Amino acid sequence: MKNLILLAICTLLTGSIFAQRDNTIFNGNKRNGFFVSPIIEYSDLKAELSTSVGGGFGFITGDFFFGLYGLGLTDYDEVFNDDFDKLTFGQGGLWLGYAFPQTKAIHFFSSAKIGWGGANFEVIDDDLEYDDSFLVVTPELGLEFNVFRWFRIAATGGYRFVNGLNDVPNFSENDLETWTGTITFRIGGFGREHGRNSHNNNWW
Repeated sequence: MKNLILLAICTLLTGSIFAQRDNTIFNGNKRNGFFVSPIIEYSDLKAELSTSVGGGFGFITGDFFFGLYGLGLTDYDEVFNDDFDKLTFGQGGLWLGYAFPQTKAIHFFSSAKIGWGGANFEVIDDDLEYDDSFLVVTPELGLEFNVFRWFRIAATGGYRFVNGLNDVPNFSENDLETWTGTITFRIGGFGREHGRNSHNNNWW
């Protein structure tokens, strides 16, 4: 598990460094900005489609961004085959990302969400309740679309890794580890890029 998480993060950062060619990571160009972002994440929870909603914000430096995020979902008994009546699952933490080449209307978008998760499980009829907390890491890769200068939409696929869920009977880390599909709306000031052809309006 830890090796997979480390490999995912290293892959994201290594690809970003090579894509920069001779530029340094943080000052190869003068693009700087910030954004806020509603986030919708779809995942397969016990063979049922579940939707997490939340948001985040980030600061842009070159083709990178870094910030914070939070996501949450609530699912009910049809998901758990009578094991539980209700699950409340939330996560939040550090959000790292890389988008290139941002001057194109359609370009690559990748990110890694590294956060702390918490889950609450309820069995209403038996008046039972379980709580646990754990590490959540979700690397993702996809495409971003520049809709307006101040508005971008990214569609990505990823995988949610979970480590440390131990205290809930009939439920394990494997039940929360799953493929994800995410729609990210980024709204803000994305800066101007200097040192490259910032007036190139090609789609790709």
